Amino acid sequence: MERMAAQSPVLGDFGFVALVLVMAVGLALLAAAAFARAPARTVRAPPAWAQFRFGYAVYALIFLAFDMEMIFMYPWAVVFADIGVSAFLDMLVFIVLLSAGIAYAWGMGGLRWE
Repeated sequence: MERMAAQSPVLGDFGFVALVLVMAVGLALLAAAAFARAPARTVRAPPAWAQFRFGYAVYALIFLAFDMEMIFMYPWAVVFADIGVSAFLDMLVFIVLLSAGIAYAWGMGGLRWE
């Protein structure tokens, strides 16, 4: 078996020093560019974005809750027969928690279309 030649510690130190210098020069250039830049003008939203209502996000979150419920129910249905009552109780807790979230959204008026 052939012995590998040991690397020179000078080359390793030179590489580290070169890396630190490149990083320092890069940071200095970024700082100089940030200070040399003219102040940016205010950018206004286009009129189409100004009409966006946040109420649509509530419907998206409720849809996501039902979607996640279905994603977790498919693998559960596959192993339900093997696990038995424990699997049923686990899914019952999961459905109760999701139902509580939907009931809370309903009670707070999140499902009212205005």
